[in-house]
Amino acid sequence: MKYGFYSDEKYKKRQSVITKENWKKGTFNFLYKREKRQCLREGCNKEFKVKMSDLKVYCGRACAAKVNNKKRGSFPEEVKQKISKALKGRPNIYKGIKKIVQVQIKCNNPKCQRVFLGEQWAHRRFCSNKCAMAVIGGKPTSPKASKGKGGVRSDVGPYFFYSRWEANIARLFNYLEIKWQYQPKTFNLGTQTYTPDFYLPEYDVYLEVKNFLWKYSRIRDSKFRKLYPNIILILLLKKEYLKIEEEYSKVIENWEYKNSPAQFQ
Repeated sequence: MKYGFYSDEKYKKRQSVITKENWKKGTFNFLYKREKRQCLREGCNKEFKVKMSDLKVYCGRACAAKVNNKKRGSFPEEVKQKISKALKGRPNIYKGIKKIVQVQIKCNNPKCQRVFLGEQWAHRRFCSNKCAMAVIGGKPTSPKASKGKGGVRSDVGPYFFYSRWEANIARLFNYLEIKWQYQPKTFNLGTQTYTPDFYLPEYDVYLEVKNFLWKYSRIRDSKFRKLYPNIILILLLKKEYLKIEEEYSKVIENWEYKNSPAQFQ
């Protein structure tokens, strides 16, 4: 074959040595080396990096369009008519697509108050989750964090309970004639606050009713126990609550259920 020497091992090794030497000398720098240039648009002068072989003189398309469109000028009337005629009868690709309108919103965090863009329908009040938790997380119980049925129960007292479980535990204390206080104290944990659901003054014990102990709750519980080692805090989790419900729900009036096994017994 005419070019059969390309597959010869001696030729390949020789070319490999030559190529490596050229890389060391910097012969092939033009393949990867970048140089700094300054945008030629008046008023921009932004620095950007490009390959040495690239003819680019503007930092981006926006600057290039501003310069070139100015030079080109406006289209003649004949050209405008031709474009208009060519576009007639074409389907509108945006038809049926709802336009998303963004509005300026001021962050409700008094320490931030940054103005950001958000969808009008979203009703956002905070620029980020960090700002939201700085405000909402400082409240006794966040309505967002509670998935239960919030509200005042007239048979228990003038307290706004954030779930059925909290209201039922208050009914249990009344039934057993145990004195209780609802969210009487908020503890400072440094980066957040914590307000246990109940305090039993006769036993000097705090009680927290939790359906599910997720990561945020575990971290908060751990911080509380480290900062306040002398305070007794009991977590009433789902397993213990269901046992209480099975034993007392039928004898306590106005007990609230939702998909509970005790409801159908």
